[in-house]
Amino acid sequence: MNYRPALLTFLLVALLGTSGCSNLTPTENGLLAAGAVGAASGVALGTTVSPAISIPVSIGSALLAGGGAYLYAKNRATIDQRRIAEARARLYYARLNQEEQGRVERYLAVNAPNTSRTQGQAVMLYDTQTQSMSSDVYDMKKIPPVGSSTSLGSSQATYIGSGNH
Repeated sequence: MNYRPALLTFLLVALLGTSGCSNLTPTENGLLAAGAVGAASGVALGTTVSPAISIPVSIGSALLAGGGAYLYAKNRATIDQRRIAEARARLYYARLNQEEQGRVERYLAVNAPNTSRTQGQAVMLYDTQTQSMSSDVYDMKKIPPVGSSTSLGSSQATYIGSGNH
């Protein structure tokens, strides 16, 4: 069996996966993730499993990876985004009584100003324990209801919108 085409495809996918993606839109990130995961799983399964199994698994992997990257994209926050989002989160948290503070998650997900690259709503995380703002901004395509728990990256957060209540 000739492994050279599979190795070449794997190396191209790895190179593509490690190239910079921070300036891409969520749609572009989703397409890139879908292509990379679909190709990688197709190459891995194509050498050992029948096409009747490897093709559907590759397509499913691509859809899952692309969909996850499409729901939100993570970028570096601008100084203004961080300053405004932090002020909103601090003001919101300070207005809560002790009982209300105990009911919110450790992190608050707060709206930040959108930029020209934002396709959804810019959202940042505020840590209520350290009283600090993250330096990342998430471009969310689907905004949860205010007051609900949401997952951003590896953190669970209470979504507070712009912090007005």
